[in-house]
Amino acid sequence: MKIGIDSKSIPANQRTNPVKPYEDIAEGMEASFTSHMLAEMRKSIPKEGQDSPSMDYYNSLLDYERAQLMAKSDTGLGVKKVILDQIVPQNMKHYLKQNSHTEVTQGLTASTKEKKYE
Repeated sequence: MKIGIDSKSIPANQRTNPVKPYEDIAEGMEASFTSHMLAEMRKSIPKEGQDSPSMDYYNSLLDYERAQLMAKSDTGLGVKKVILDQIVPQNMKHYLKQNSHTEVTQGLTASTKEKKYE
């Protein structure tokens, strides 16, 4: 009897990129944060009257979709990169899709040229 993980049962994208689950978690956290931020920003806009419940629901869906798009983009708010820097195990950091010109350190970004001259 063979006990272990069959490589066919693991999705192909996870076989080539073991940090994919971490990236999904970080992306979800950035989307959640962004959605909450957009909702709070919407509350700060002065209104003449009260929105209907259907309009509130529509705005919440709109905020959610915008947050999802922002989180999936590479530029986003940068929360995903900070979270990945914290949750990815040290031995897997080389799998991260980092821009070759930018390095993330403790949530701050700086170009590698600037770091050389410091």
